[in-house]
Amino acid sequence: MIHPPRESHTDLFTCERIEDVEVLTFHKHLLHHLTDLAAKTRILEYLESVSRDPTIRVFLILASPQRLDKEMYLDFYRQYLGSSSIADQTLLKRLYNGLNQFIMKLYKINPFVVHAGSGNTAFLFMNLSLACDYRIATEETLFQNPGMELGLPPKGGGVFFLSHLLGPAKCAEILYSGRDINMEEAMGLGLVNRVVKQDTLRTSALETAHAFAHRSPQALFGIKKLLGYCMKDLEGFLEYENKVLETTLRRHQHEEM
Repeated sequence: MIHPPRESHTDLFTCERIEDVEVLTFHKHLLHHLTDLAAKTRILEYLESVSRDPTIRVFLILASPQRLDKEMYLDFYRQYLGSSSIADQTLLKRLYNGLNQFIMKLYKINPFVVHAGSGNTAFLFMNLSLACDYRIATEETLFQNPGMELGLPPKGGGVFFLSHLLGPAKCAEILYSGRDINMEEAMGLGLVNRVVKQDTLRTSALETAHAFAHRSPQALFGIKKLLGYCMKDLEGFLEYENKVLETTLRRHQHEEM
């Protein structure tokens, strides 16, 4: 079935329909926008509309070129580590809750999800990609692990996803080491499914999305739901993750006193 093209544009993202594939292109990274109620509502309502649309076979997410690398992530968090301001702590809780809502919407969405991204990427955004069904990255992409340097456990369901994908021992080895992951290792571990050149990222991602769109939608849906059942504790884990992060932040603030 051929569907008429449609497009919608906001400061945060553009969405467009290309045949059976819905394409979401982020212009900015999410971290600063999930504390904005209007922006958060807009993206969550959009994800809900994608999930409810039976004509969408594949949902393609193109990550923002404005990636949040390790240094930017460290700078973002350090403003909160030594702060006991109620306003700062409220903002951080709002961010954590917004991330949880985004991850759960993405993880439970009905269409098959392909994620494509590039560049130096903090583990938080790697974790968001792990909520998707198929992941594409460029050759120079580097997943950067700021946890040990920052003194905080990872946010975004990283422990949950990595322990399910790799097993608890390998997950622990990666997180305790604080090391980064290049694409050769990421491919070997199954953290990405395809590595492409930077200048072909969009065309390769669309090619992959259309290939999945021509497979049995019933089979894709059924497999996706069964895999989701195996990981049905994600929502509870994300809530517990928030509590652990809040406790760790309080310990940082106590040490600053």
